Amino acid sequence: MTARSTRFPIVGIGASAGGIPAMEGLFKGVTGQPGMAFVIITHLSPNRESLLHEVVSRYTEMPVSVVEDGTMVQPDHVYVMPQNVTLAIESGVLHLRRPNGLTQERKPIDIFFSALGEDQGEYAVGVILSGGDSDGTLGAKAIKERGGFIVAQAPDGYGPRNPDMPQSAIASGLVDVAVTAEEIGAKLEAFARGFDTLDGLAEDDGDETPDIDKVREQIYAILRSHSGHDFSGYKTKTFLRRVKRRMQIAQVHSISGYIDWLKKDA
Repeated sequence: MTARSTRFPIVGIGASAGGIPAMEGLFKGVTGQPGMAFVIITHLSPNRESLLHEVVSRYTEMPVSVVEDGTMVQPDHVYVMPQNVTLAIESGVLHLRRPNGLTQERKPIDIFFSALGEDQGEYAVGVILSGGDSDGTLGAKAIKERGGFIVAQAPDGYGPRNPDMPQSAIASGLVDVAVTAEEIGAKLEAFARGFDTLDGLAEDDGDETPDIDKVREQIYAILRSHSGHDFSGYKTKTFLRRVKRRMQIAQVHSISGYIDWLKKDA
């Protein structure tokens, strides 16, 4: 299979107990052509046929399908992991991994998020919805380390009915945005639009100016204090793209305003 010529965000959605109403809220907030792809990872019984793809199709105009081995991810599509497998992604192609027969994988969200971060880098998005345990938190770390974006569900009428998964991610300091299920779609679309509007930004790494150096150090210090993670290894182009995208999502219009927003959020 050939690789895609145009990149776009791929959104991994992790959900478990209480995840269906959360997904309803999320997809009702997403337009029919958001310029992203969505891959749903859930904790499914290996012995019961899942009809999740049929349920999700009620909430969105996008095509919804069950993943088959070798599926090429396309924008404006929703893909649902089948039961009794884990999911991997390589060069934008989804692959099914069968359990070894001795033990069932208990962290399918971590497994896919980790693969997604490694494969897609800054185009990787992890969304953690209602569910038990802490599945998704380790995978979120892998996405963040490669420049991706993490969203967790905050309480509203769609849940989370079981808050353990999103709360674990939020407590880790890795979450970029924690909003209600109905608000997640708008945040994701703002993130996706950032790639279109920033294509010409810092095309060459070049020499860093003192002002950029100062801004970088301020932002990195805040992030280190908040999350304990060091993001100082990014190149200038990647750094500027990430800052501009997050300014857009936070609806702030200056670097100083963004730094103030970070301090307040921390």
